[in-house]
Amino acid sequence: MKNRYKLPWHIRQYVKQELMDYSKNKAMLDEYKGNTRGLILANTRIAQIDRVLENLNQEDRELADLIFFKQYSQVGAEVAKGISKACYYNAMNKIIFLTAKEMNLN
Repeated sequence: MKNRYKLPWHIRQYVKQELMDYSKNKAMLDEYKGNTRGLILANTRIAQIDRVLENLNQEDRELADLIFFKQYSQVGAEVAKGISKACYYNAMNKIIFLTAKEMNLN
């Protein structure tokens, strides 16, 4: 069970940062219009993350919101929402893994 969502470190860090920047990038993308390569890539990444979030169950979706969009630390999530350490890291690893899979990075 421990290695269920195992990814190479560099892929995990890249995907985690994409998830952390998702809200900011989505807001920026709405402001820009055009057809540059960067905008196409950003739009693709946002669509991939959207697909992963849509397919999560309600509990995992709420944890994704806490971890990546509201950026609660593990201790902050435990104190504010009563989320256990195991639940926090399992959800984070699962969401990162599913996003990497959607991005064809695994």
